[in-house]
Amino acid sequence: MPQNLDTLHSAYAISARMNSSLSPEMKPAPATGWLQNAANEECRARVWQLGLLTGLKCEEDGIFAPANFERALVLDRLIQLRRPQRILEIGTGRGLGCMSMAASARSHGLAVEITTLDLSPTDLPIRWPIEIDGARQVLNASRREIWSLHIDPALTAVLREVTGETTRTLPALAREQRQFDLIFIDAGHDLYSVVHDLAYSTKLLAPGGAILMDDFAPLEEFGLGTCVVAPHARRFFGKVEIFPTEGLIYGGAVQPEAPRGMVLLTDPIAQEISVSRARLFAWRAAEFVLRLCHAAPFFPLRATRP
Repeated sequence: MPQNLDTLHSAYAISARMNSSLSPEMKPAPATGWLQNAANEECRARVWQLGLLTGLKCEEDGIFAPANFERALVLDRLIQLRRPQRILEIGTGRGLGCMSMAASARSHGLAVEITTLDLSPTDLPIRWPIEIDGARQVLNASRREIWSLHIDPALTAVLREVTGETTRTLPALAREQRQFDLIFIDAGHDLYSVVHDLAYSTKLLAPGGAILMDDFAPLEEFGLGTCVVAPHARRFFGKVEIFPTEGLIYGGAVQPEAPRGMVLLTDPIAQEISVSRARLFAWRAAEFVLRLCHAAPFFPLRATRP
């Protein structure tokens, strides 16, 4: 199992330079704070095994690599420190997040209920890179199939799966007046989806709860949504922490010089939260403009060859 603890401080330095213009409340937290469980062999091994089943990626050249397994270490640390009982995951994917939280809760003796939302039904076959008995392969399989064959049933027993777009499922949870102690956002990465999911997550958050957002990635288009909304989060949370994660322990970073990171929101400020649908609609237009701004042809700088 890869270990790369020596890179933590250098990666934090990179993240700090990327965010040098942020206010003191938004300075990146030391990566060693949220990844310190990487030094725990049992935790690191547990995440590694779950990652091989639910978090591998396979590049076009056929090379397999971890897809930010470190996010599961951060989730484990949050479970250990904050001891949430009601957890919401926005974006099930193949299950690394929810399975890691369920395993962490069991390890720390905590009874939890994890509501996990995803656009894709649990029985829909998808492309699934996986390692089984030491053999890496790409299957066409569904969550139901892989989970039933390779995941401890005690972990899936604490899950409540909800299928549908977050534009439907999150307002439904709000109408039910549900509240959650920990919310993990890792669904649509376009600007509108990130804004929408954060807005409703803030409304669904229980007093004293925390929100963890994945994929803070300034150098990649899909990570721009989280980068844009992070400053807005300061108006609703007393503490906003930004820290790198991807590849720091298990390897596999897409941009090793600026690894993808996460945003942790704690100490909610507002007592009453409402979501303006009219303003959300404006963010759809902002998403279109942001995509144009990121496209190379729209950038005014041009280079000519001699």
